[in-house]
Amino acid sequence: MNKTLKLAAAYIGVTLMLAGCGKPQDAVIPNDMSTWDKDLAPKIQKLSDEDKKLLTGYLMRAKMGEAFGGKGVPIGTTVGQGIEEQKKWVAEQEAKAAEEKALKEKIERERAAAAEAIGKAVTVALIEKKELASNYRAGRYGEEQVFKIAVKNNSEKEIAGVSGELEFIDVFDKTVGSVTFSISEKIKAGAEYVWVGSRRYNQFIDSQRAVWNLEDGKYKTRFKPETVVFADGAKLGSPQ
Repeated sequence: MNKTLKLAAAYIGVTLMLAGCGKPQDAVIPNDMSTWDKDLAPKIQKLSDEDKKLLTGYLMRAKMGEAFGGKGVPIGTTVGQGIEEQKKWVAEQEAKAAEEKALKEKIERERAAAAEAIGKAVTVALIEKKELASNYRAGRYGEEQVFKIAVKNNSEKEIAGVSGELEFIDVFDKTVGSVTFSISEKIKAGAEYVWVGSRRYNQFIDSQRAVWNLEDGKYKTRFKPETVVFADGAKLGSPQ
């Protein structure tokens, strides 16, 4: 009998010892977040650095989700399951980031190709920039900026329209402002067209004020193409 009791006691002792040495991944994450520091932290300390990082990320997402009305950590979720869920989430985020990067690079390549094609089709140059004071007799009730922009058709086809933006760059090679334009006039192959446009000057807009104060010979311009429409319906344009 004593031998039987000793064997039973030994069995219970081994069982308790094995239970105490269980893998931290098998521990169930408490649903009460207030107990995490006391009940969960000791188990987390037994994890590898990588698993600690993954579990911490999972728990942070759970906390944030619960704060915004989410369900938090599902009941019965183990540390190991939390780590695996975080691995899946990280992989999904990396895949999403890779897709976004690939799309961005694709759009940038398309824009560069379109800009090059438009640059070959037309030459755009600023002929004149001037500032006009208000003149009530002339019907000008505020100061205006006037721009004259020349467009030359370098292609072999008639152009029906051109649109884009002309950037103003100061002596420090800094873009300080710009003006957009849209021409809906036919320009024959090899011909030129001069567009004249104006805008009401607003001294409280930094870019307008900077362009207003640029002195002749102390700045340059750069054409940022948007679209060229040919008379036959063909079109060159940058993707949005």
